[in-house]
Amino acid sequence: MTVTAALPRNPLHIEFLVANEPGVDHVLYRDEHMAGLVEGAFPGRGIFLGREHRLPRNPAKALREIGWNRRYYSQVRERLAPLGIGRLILFLEGEPLERMLADHFQGRIELWEEGLSHYVDLTGPLWYGARGFAQILSGYYPRGAIARRADRSGMLVRDRFEHHNLSLSAPSLAPAGRAVLVIGSPLAEDGIVPRARVAEGLARLAAASPVPLRYLPHPRENPREAEAMLAAISGIEIAPQPHGLARHVGEHGYRAFIAAVSTALLDLDAFDRSLFVPRLFGLERMHKVLNEWRANPVRVAGDRADVEAFLAEAGKASE
Repeated sequence: MTVTAALPRNPLHIEFLVANEPGVDHVLYRDEHMAGLVEGAFPGRGIFLGREHRLPRNPAKALREIGWNRRYYSQVRERLAPLGIGRLILFLEGEPLERMLADHFQGRIELWEEGLSHYVDLTGPLWYGARGFAQILSGYYPRGAIARRADRSGMLVRDRFEHHNLSLSAPSLAPAGRAVLVIGSPLAEDGIVPRARVAEGLARLAAASPVPLRYLPHPRENPREAEAMLAAISGIEIAPQPHGLARHVGEHGYRAFIAAVSTALLDLDAFDRSLFVPRLFGLERMHKVLNEWRANPVRVAGDRADVEAFLAEAGKASE
């Protein structure tokens, strides 16, 4: 019988595994914050791999960490070799550990959807190239570091919207209230746009909306900065706890859902009342790729008039 292992990186990946591969033999994870999720969903099957180290500013210490990072990948291979894994499920294709595993693993590899970025390249090759170059200098696995995508030809690709061979249950939505939920993304944290640009986009949304807006921060957003940003914008407030998407929409009702760019709009399965608005935040590339993605189930606002029409419709429905 084939031994199956998976390498989830976040709660969404755990949900995919529970829904599609509940019998997975080994669940590999890199970050300690995933331990509870893995153990809760797959008791006794988690294997903690740790991860590369960030470089300190001290040059002598940085050289030691670079050496540690270079040894990390062989340590992972040695750790996994006795398990006899014949089938490996990956969710990310451009990260160093996943690239190393894809290069050295001799069994069957499946690449599962990891969210919106599985389908489209939301940032340009320069952003990925600079990131990959920095990783190489830090001692991370070098092969393929500059490339955004892996060679998928030797993998079984599974996803919801293009191959239609992966499933995921949508979270339960509370009865619709009057407010519209704006779902945050770590645009400032990832260096894609400055925080001021995010604030400008939210201010445009608030000015266009006849109904109250609530902002649900992304888990990687700085909560203090998000709250300070919203305090200066009238017509939009921080969404109440809990902030986890599934629990939040299950406890708080919303008329519609908006995001500059977010996998959450795919996960909610409320496509008839969801809208991507990257252009409102000055994200022209993201607007273009989302608009051209043929399998995209969520509308993409072309201009401010589209946003105003969507919000007006939500306002009428809430009366």
